[in-house]
Amino acid sequence: MSKDKEKKGIIRRILKFVSIFFGVIIVLIVGVSIAAMMIITKPFIEGIMEGQLHRQVRIGDLSGGLFSAISGFTVKDVKISNYKTEEEIESLKEKPIADNDIFASMKALNFKISIPPLLSKKFVLNELMLLSPQVNIVRYKSGAFNFSDLLVPKPKTAEEKAAQEKKMREEAEKPKEKSEPLKADDLPVAINVGSVGMEDGNVNFTDMGTGQKLNLYKVTAKVFNIKIDPQDIEKTNSMSLKIFAGIKTLSSPESGSVQSFDIGFDVAGNIIPFDKKTRILDPEVSVKAGSPYGNITGLQIFNEMINVETLAKYSGKFDFLKKEIDWKNGYVNIHYKANVVTISNGKISTDDYGLTFGGSVNIASMGLNLNSDMTLANKHTEKVKGQISKLAEKAIPSNAKNYIKPDTIANTAIKPMVNDKGELFLQYTVKGTASKPSVNLIHPKIGSLSDIIKDALKDVGANVADAAKEKAQQKVADKVSEKADKGKEKAKGKVKGLFK
Repeated sequence: MSKDKEKKGIIRRILKFVSIFFGVIIVLIVGVSIAAMMIITKPFIEGIMEGQLHRQVRIGDLSGGLFSAISGFTVKDVKISNYKTEEEIESLKEKPIADNDIFASMKALNFKISIPPLLSKKFVLNELMLLSPQVNIVRYKSGAFNFSDLLVPKPKTAEEKAAQEKKMREEAEKPKEKSEPLKADDLPVAINVGSVGMEDGNVNFTDMGTGQKLNLYKVTAKVFNIKIDPQDIEKTNSMSLKIFAGIKTLSSPESGSVQSFDIGFDVAGNIIPFDKKTRILDPEVSVKAGSPYGNITGLQIFNEMINVETLAKYSGKFDFLKKEIDWKNGYVNIHYKANVVTISNGKISTDDYGLTFGGSVNIASMGLNLNSDMTLANKHTEKVKGQISKLAEKAIPSNAKNYIKPDTIANTAIKPMVNDKGELFLQYTVKGTASKPSVNLIHPKIGSLSDIIKDALKDVGANVADAAKEKAQQKVADKVSEKADKGKEKAKGKVKGLFK
């Protein structure tokens, strides 16, 4: 009995200790939450942000429960003005931000985390999302932006400079360690994240130098369903990716390669962060990327393609093709590195033609190195043949019009331009820049209509010569026959005279 009593006493002490421990934890959480709710108020946050950003800041609502400081919170209706001096910020206290002075705004910021899983070494972030953020970016004629001041580092005090220099010396004296790649085993907890990113964003961009205004709309960029368990990396090791945005012109630029456009971009797929065998962070990405819709007017590259000089002289300008390009479900593979965008497997289809394209664009210089294939719809073959016929009619010499017909020249001229389906097929290379592209037709290899007409005249000349030769030979044969007949008649007369 004494041993049982001793065991029960130990259990009671353990339970008492555990109860006190969790009681202290709960008191601390409640205390921190209450303190946070008392301290972290709208004016408090606005003041901190205004001091850091040098901008007027207004928050519509800061909401959350008793444990919001620990488990999560929601900030609603945030507005941030353009740059303000300290005197201006002080004079604007408790005043709303003018609509035409908004640098950035946000409908809501949601931050929600689950606490209990942490006790079992699991990090569960339910949500960290920006909802309907809006940013107004202005590039001034000087080249500076309305956010350039945010990129300037804050001046350091003498003490801060000395501490930084000391830290740099210490870092320099340390032996360089070989950096090891991040492994799943380095994660202290399993990760489970609902969604991180933004939804329904909007960015307005104004370039005061060129007069160009652009709008990036309905921007959604998020990673979600993030599940990584270092203890079970083969089964729990994935995340999903979603990016969608539309971009359009709000005004025509004073100069440039495009008059207007409205294009949608869509990227969706999955990522496997860690290699299952090596357990090293080596993402495997599977995405579908494309443009579900689009409209471009006045694209300089396209204008040069349909009006390339060699083609215009041979078959006339393709003015029947709309200068406005509309498409649906266009897709392309894009890779970016060091200011160079590499494009492959690009495809755009319209009712009039299909375009496939690839190559590279240097976004710093806007230099182009592209290739493109254009296949015109069957309905345009006869139209182009008609244009060639009209050009041929003008080019055929007047003294040869009885021998050569324009339609015959057109039929000959269009043969190298069509594929086995009877569609006009053209291949181009594009160099130069986006505003001044240099477009060359590399297929078909065509000369000029005058060359085709000359060849036709040679054939006609040969035929005429053969016909003339045959006619002359026939004439000689006829004369020989005629003389022979006259000789026979004369001989007959002589014979008759002998028998009189």
